[in-house]
Amino acid sequence: MKSRQRSFYLVVALPSLVALAALFALPLFHTLSYAFSEGGEALKETFTSAYTYRLLAFTVEESLLSASISVVTALPFSYLFANYRFPGRKAVLALSALSFTIPSILVVLGFVIFYGNSGVLNTILRHITGAEESPVRILYSFKAIILAHVYLNFPVAFNLITNGWSSLPRREEEASYTLRKGRFTTFVKITLPKLRGIILNAFLIIFLFCFSSFAIVLVLGGNPRYTTLEAEIYRRARNSLDFASASALALFTFLVTAGLLLLTSGGRRSEKITRSERIAYPIRTWKGRLACLLLVLLILLFILPPMLSIVYRSFFDRKGSFDLSEWIELLTFGSTFEPVINSLLLALFSSAVSVLLSESIAIYSVKASSRLIPLLATLPLATGSVTLGLGYNFLASRIPGGGEMVSYLMVFLTHLVISLPFAVRTILPGAREIPERISLASYTLGKGLLSTYLKVERPLLKSYRLKAFIFAFALSLGEVNATLTLSGGHIKTLPVQLYALIGSYNYQGASVLGTVLLALAFIIFLLGELTGAKHGLSGSKES
Repeated sequence: MKSRQRSFYLVVALPSLVALAALFALPLFHTLSYAFSEGGEALKETFTSAYTYRLLAFTVEESLLSASISVVTALPFSYLFANYRFPGRKAVLALSALSFTIPSILVVLGFVIFYGNSGVLNTILRHITGAEESPVRILYSFKAIILAHVYLNFPVAFNLITNGWSSLPRREEEASYTLRKGRFTTFVKITLPKLRGIILNAFLIIFLFCFSSFAIVLVLGGNPRYTTLEAEIYRRARNSLDFASASALALFTFLVTAGLLLLTSGGRRSEKITRSERIAYPIRTWKGRLACLLLVLLILLFILPPMLSIVYRSFFDRKGSFDLSEWIELLTFGSTFEPVINSLLLALFSSAVSVLLSESIAIYSVKASSRLIPLLATLPLATGSVTLGLGYNFLASRIPGGGEMVSYLMVFLTHLVISLPFAVRTILPGAREIPERISLASYTLGKGLLSTYLKVERPLLKSYRLKAFIFAFALSLGEVNATLTLSGGHIKTLPVQLYALIGSYNYQGASVLGTVLLALAFIIFLLGELTGAKHGLSGSKES
């Protein structure tokens, strides 16, 4: 029976596995074909160049620093939110979860408007201090890159560690207190070892996100010294049109990130989600309440101002005068309306197909007890979105006739392959939680494998499919790297148009589209929370 089951689920998953392999292998193959052109001279130059290893060193440095600061900064906040209850706790957790849906290009825009020399923060400080020059100079520097990465990834670390910490039982900690051990000793010797896996997981996720960073480095770095591997691939392909060199560097980057994925996945076990209630204590002392208030204010003052400044700036022109012209242009279906429609359609179709493919892959992985398939499904993460965009660009150039429809198809496929790994990882825990006894009971009642799969097992994954769809939709909606690399800005999506408007210093127009993107992110987040609440998954991080 077991072998029949595996064969059946393999047949069900085979189209999805073939599609995933093709979506990943085709652009990678075309990228490699350029890397090995002209006798592989570009490849030899790239792999032996000191500049390549300087790029790698900087990319690793900024990723390590960004991930370390994000995780270390999140720890005291996670301690507070995992162990104590107080007014506004759920609202702050929800706000930080909302940050998951904010695209990196919005962070770029928010930082330019809020922290810029003529930005909101410096304007306020000049009014207060009477200074003529900008008191705060952050942008276009290494610290701007790190601060933006921490801004983007602090909520990731905060949510992952808080959720993990909240599920830890208190028995051993309370026993330690009974033995008169202090809080610090208890944390170091008992709590921290239990949190080690959760902290490491958060660190690795953030490290990989920062390793493939593009828009933040390209815009906020403002200096050739601050160039990551992904940014350099884009510069060679789009600015220098040196496709052989860009492809060689893409191969180098893929090998490095694939190696990192293999190293970090080694020894990690796939475990079922266990939810245990950790009693959150009320805060009784005035010192505790003051500390709680300060920490909450710090979170709010860190997360809110850049995003609120985008909304504020959308109503004012560059001279500071109230102006609704950009909003009128958008709301009367002007040229700025096209990116909204393109983004919504791309996100809708790519996320729907992504969930359809990932569901059968996740179920087969569990039925076959395979750790290899989930790992292979994450390989597109090692490729990098810029490299994927470059590969699909090469593929589009080899299709006879080409044209706009081919370009849109390639962008759609790129969004699909980018979202697939995340959709698989979101549905996989749900597939692991399907009780074997339910399937066996169905077989006992005379139901076949197909009937059990369609009528018993798939319905149990409904909530996970919804969450995977919402996650994939949010990823597609905010995707800028691959789309920009593939289309060179010719296909207008919300993030691509935002990037163009920031580059032309039209910050009011960018803020209008940024406000729309923020509103869409909020709607996506709200749908995710309602889905989680309905199915008992709210606040959990299945992926």
